[in-house]
Amino acid sequence: MKPLSLAEWMAGLRIPGMPDEWESKELLRRRGIPVPDGIRLDPPSGSGEEEIPPEVSALCPGVVKLCSPHVLHKTEVNGVRLGVSREKLPEVVRELRGMFPGEPLLVERAARFSGPEFIIGGIKDPTFGPAVVAGAGGILTELYKDVASRLCPCCLADALGMLEELTLAPLFHGFRGLDYDGEGLAGLIVEVSRLLAEEEAHLSQMDLNPVVFSAGHWLVLDAKIILERA
Repeated sequence: MKPLSLAEWMAGLRIPGMPDEWESKELLRRRGIPVPDGIRLDPPSGSGEEEIPPEVSALCPGVVKLCSPHVLHKTEVNGVRLGVSREKLPEVVRELRGMFPGEPLLVERAARFSGPEFIIGGIKDPTFGPAVVAGAGGILTELYKDVASRLCPCCLADALGMLEELTLAPLFHGFRGLDYDGEGLAGLIVEVSRLLAEEEAHLSQMDLNPVVFSAGHWLVLDAKIILERA
């Protein structure tokens, strides 16, 4: 699949300058960064019963969540439903529509994973430019503060070095029989760093969290991208 240029991507945003989760993941997917299969359900235009397309139901059992660039932490507003079956999907959609009228929803195929969650992020230093950050992720990211960073773009050796700086580093070396693909995670860090470097003028911040090890590869379950203000 042809990579999506940032200009093409920005031109297609539902709200100019404010990408939502589905749009952020579409950019990542077209750049070769794995994300779950998902479909955005835009707000219904009529007042009748909302029809759920068959391709959306096919993603179940899945995850249904608020998909708004105005809400950065969906769990804090009770905007996420896990393990939704095909039978329960219409009911869950109605519930979230009532809670968040006028906002899109995102339905994704559920990903099975075990073990720790990671974060890969991007920040922009006013002096040194963009930097990529990686470390312990999930909802406890700010509590653990187990992260490492490098300036962008970084190479694979740099990314592997970042992982070695983490308290979680033993996970990539057979700790208690665990077998997490450190080189694969480092490869994602490299790809994110390249994107941040290439689009420095437009990307202000990126937050891929959590990144999990699922079915033998790394998968980005949630993504937030903040653009530079014009």
